[in-house]
Amino acid sequence: MDIKKTIITAAGVIAFLLLVFLGYFWYMNKTYKPGIENLSKENIGIFYCSYNNDGVSSIVDTITQKLKADKIEIKPAVPYPTDENAFMTRIKKENEDVSKVVLNNNIIDIRKYKLIILGTPILDNHPCPVMQKFVITNEDRFDKKPVSMLILYKDNQIPKDTAEFFRYKLYHSIWKPSFVTTVKEKNQLDYEIDLWFNLMEFKREELR
Repeated sequence: MDIKKTIITAAGVIAFLLLVFLGYFWYMNKTYKPGIENLSKENIGIFYCSYNNDGVSSIVDTITQKLKADKIEIKPAVPYPTDENAFMTRIKKENEDVSKVVLNNNIIDIRKYKLIILGTPILDNHPCPVMQKFVITNEDRFDKKPVSMLILYKDNQIPKDTAEFFRYKLYHSIWKPSFVTTVKEKNQLDYEIDLWFNLMEFKREELR
């Protein structure tokens, strides 16, 4: 008798778990749309800094070739020096006090975008100072906005701190999968970008 009860109980638990799984699968299928195919491409904004870094510019150009997206380069009001030592000296100084960074860009209508991609190379183990200032200045405009990161790093750099800066400052955003990469050949880059976009999911209300 005990064995029979045990079998019935086990069958009931299995049936319950199966129903929960099927219910979750149905909910995800009904509520979420995979990839960005259902997203109006003109509603994607790519905000990035390059500082003449061909890697970042190349990735942004590849993305905009795939999508009808706005790309906006965030620049300082005073151009950076071309001399490498003077450039890095200024970057280090700005990283110490980002509040003193002055942007060349006017206030941008972030709220009109349904997906925002923030792109930066890592400099002095930080995001570009202008990207830091851009995010801090517009923090409230990112509220409940789907956001993804594009981070370009070299082998001797650690992208974790850069990713954590964005997530800490924009904790109230809706985070989508990000793309953390090194410079690659175009074919490999195309392949990885496609994988990146396919990982994204959007709730129906995010697409409205």
